[in-house]
Formats: sequence, structure tokens, C-alpha cells
Amino acid sequence: MIRSGRGFAGPRGVCVKGGAAVLAAAIALTACSPAPSGPVPAGDGGGSSITFLSAENLAGRWDPFDHTLLSQDRLQQAVYEGLLTLDEDLEYQPLLATEWSNPEPEIWEFKLREGVTFHDGTPLTANDVKASIEYVSNPEVTGSFSFPNQFTAEVVDDHTVRINTGEPFAATLALLASGVSAVVAPAHLIESGNLDEKMVGTGPYMWDSYEGEETGVKLTANPEYWGEQPAVKDFYFRFVGDSQTRLAALQSGQAQIIDRVEPDQIPVIEATPGLAVQRTPTVESKWTAFRIQKAPMDNVKLRQAIAHAIDVPTIVDNIMMGSGEVNTSFLTSMQKFSGNSPTFPTYDPEKARQLLAEAGYPNGEGLRELEYCVSVGFYPKTKEYGEYIVQNLADIGIKSRLQTLEVARYNQLLFDPQACDLYDHGWFIASTDPEVVLLSLFRNALVTGAPLPEVAAVLEKEAATMDPQQRAEVFRNEVLPTIETSLPEFPMFASELATAYSDSLQGFEVWPNSYFRIQDITMAE
Repeated sequence: MIRSGRGFAGPRGVCVKGGAAVLAAAIALTACSPAPSGPVPAGDGGGSSITFLSAENLAGRWDPFDHTLLSQDRLQQAVYEGLLTLDEDLEYQPLLATEWSNPEPEIWEFKLREGVTFHDGTPLTANDVKASIEYVSNPEVTGSFSFPNQFTAEVVDDHTVRINTGEPFAATLALLASGVSAVVAPAHLIESGNLDEKMVGTGPYMWDSYEGEETGVKLTANPEYWGEQPAVKDFYFRFVGDSQTRLAALQSGQAQIIDRVEPDQIPVIEATPGLAVQRTPTVESKWTAFRIQKAPMDNVKLRQAIAHAIDVPTIVDNIMMGSGEVNTSFLTSMQKFSGNSPTFPTYDPEKARQLLAEAGYPNGEGLRELEYCVSVGFYPKTKEYGEYIVQNLADIGIKSRLQTLEVARYNQLLFDPQACDLYDHGWFIASTDPEVVLLSLFRNALVTGAPLPEVAAVLEKEAATMDPQQRAEVFRNEVLPTIETSLPEFPMFASELATAYSDSLQGFEVWPNSYFRIQDITMAE
């Protein structure tokens, strides 16, 4: 059985903040273990547990603000909650806050839900929100990659908090509903430095155990949850870095949900009784990042030549087997302000050759061999389309070699601006507001290694434009032309997230922000 989400329609360099060293150290720790590929431990087998196999590793440490991993973010969705959340239509809904207002451009006031307790029994108060937002936005903390600057907060009373963004920031609500920046953790754990020991939130599931990657994380339903009790008691979350091993575990019943299904696995799953596939258009692009801190990638004409040389339509239609959508601007069709952009690079080998000559490398003469790095076992078909891109570049005279990396090593090198010349990556911040992605990638330059002044300036202007219509005009008339001409990265296509699962799971749905709610799932008899 195949199930489609909404159609395509009209995770995460040197950070320019003081937290660069912190970010590099945090990511380095994720590269210490190989990808498990052996037998997959099952849950209790009694119909009251779900095992999810992730294509991406976990950090192995549990500070919810100290990572850039989508896998860990998705795990945290069951344990932690934020002030607000996104529904299946990606509209803002109350969560720990019951209401909010914006009395001044840089001030946001939130009224908190009463009667909420953390898993350790401490009550939720405005002090927890203050401690969380000031901690995660600190430039020395990894999770600050999505923040424009340090935020501060004022406790008005136990259930009222005012957040000060320091300067007008139009994407404040998007930020507070997305990923690590949305987490509210207990103030006493933040202040004592004990966030790493285990996850302690207010969510429907609470921490049970972690005994290493072979068994993964076990969560159990929170009996004191303020909302509706989950029907599924236990949730197992494990990293398995091989797509065939994940599929075999699903087929054998050892797992009930598997991540990042390969396009050619979809027909196999469709033909298997008791299994289903959900194909979800997402806000994620697959990017080719240019390490612009070093030559020759600091040459904008060379970057433009490479973008025009990549045959994205063939990648999507043939290699990805239609799983994805060719981008027509720096924004996917699921993001706000999206649409066809006349300045966006499209496949044009002749123009690529012309730009290569203008870059000072006619037919590639004088240009050293470039290294193009991709992951294996994580994003679908990266090796296959990586090989095709190497061929595309050779067709215009650029010599390059493909370097394939196991996922933990790949995640480590993603933020090293000296590693490789071209770097394939996704960037899955769970929001339709593009500012949250563009800020981290191009103002904070996490992957490219250095911000381009002209891009940073126009993004700062856009972020400070609070009127939605004026902001849309700045995006279309200034942000997109500037960024698509400067081209620090090239967003090739929008990802389709294929997730396979047992059809005994009722109420399972993956949203365009990649999240799924375990608490909404029931198990068929």
C-alpha cells in the first residue's frame, strides 16, 4: 500500500558566532561509533510498543540544545514541548503557551498553561522558559545556529513571560515552534549543567533508558501528562545506518517504522502485505554547498558554472525515480514566499561552459580537481546522483572525485569548512518560514564556512521587516536575486520523505516538517 502526503504545490562550517568551537566539538562526538547494521532488537512484542529505525545517528548525549541532528530533534518531539507548535497544516497552535501577543516589535509575551509538570515532578513556570530561551540563544551553545542574536526573557509572574529578541525579528514564532529552539527544559537542570544525563521534558513520553546504539533509546508513556494519554506505551528509537537492514527489520516485524526509504524500495514495500509507505513533500532541500572560505570555491563564477552544469531534472526523474521536486528558487514549494525565480540557476551546459571561462578556467584549464562529498545510508541515492554530478562537471571540463562518507563521519565533516570543496546535505528545520533555514545557512554560514556580506545584509533587512506583505516583497525582490547570484550553496531539489511502516499503525502521519506524533498512534488488533 502506498500513501501520499499533500502534493508538491504552489540536522546543519565555522559558525560566525562565538559558538563555532562548541559546534565543532559537539558534532565531532557523533562520529565515534560505526553505523549499526546487525540484528535489530525488537520491542516487547505485545502490541504496546513501536520501534522506529532512523537513517541518522543520535548524538549519544542528551542536552536538547546541543546538537544539529534531525534524528535527535524528532526523538525530542515526544519528550519535550515548546510554547507553541505546528499542526499538520503547519499553522501555529498553542502548546505550553495558551496565548501570545507582540506588543512591541522586539517583545513577545506568552501566557503559560497551568498545571503542567516536568517528568522529574517539578512544575512548569515562566522561569523555565526564561532559562531555556536564554540558554539556547547563547552564541556559545550549538542550538543558537537559528538565532539572529542572544534573546533575553523577563518573568512577569509564574505563568507569564516576555521574550525580548533584541531587534525586530519577523520569524520569532517560527523559531519558537521549530526544532531545538522550541524546547522548554527545566531551569534547574540548565543552571546545574545536568541536561546531558537524560531527556526531561513535559511531553507525552518520558525517558526510560539508553544502553548504546545497538539497543537505542527507550521512551515510555508519561502517566502524568497534562494532555491525552498515548495509546502506545513504549517507543524504541534506534539508528541503523544501512537502508537494506532497516527494510529487512520492517519486513520481519522487528521494526514498525523506518526512515528515508530508498526510491527503489518503495515497490517492494507496496508488494508486501501488512506494510505501507507514506510519501511526504517537505520543506527540506538537498543542497550542494560550496566551501567558499577556500580557493577555488571563493570564485562566484565557478560556483555559478557548477550550478548550471548539474542536470537536476534527470537526477529527480531518473535517479530519484520521481521522489522529489526540482527547485525553481532558493525556496521549496512548501515554504512561504516560494515561486519561480528568474535569477535561479537552471541546467544549461553551454552557459556553464561560458561561466567557467569567465571564472578563468576555460574548459577547466588550470582548475585543480575538486572533491565532492556525500553521505551513504542516510539520504536516498546520494552516491548514485553524486556519480552523475561528477559526470555533469566532467562534461564542461571540471575534474572532480566523489568521496562517500558513513553518516557519523559525514555529520562531523559537514561543519568543517576545509573538508571537501562541494558538500551534499539537507537542512531540515521544521518550519515553512524560510528565514529559519536561511539565517543558519547564510547569516551564520554553518556549512559554507563564511557569510557573504551582501547576502547577510539583505537577510538582516528581511528579518527585521515585520509587515508580512512588505517582507514578501523584500524576499522576492531583494533576498532571492542576491542569494541566487552570489550562490553560496545550490538547492537542487526539494526532498520527498518516504517513510515505511506497519499498516497496523493507525493515525500515523509524517508532516512536511518531518515530524510524526507517536501519541496519536493506535495499534490495530
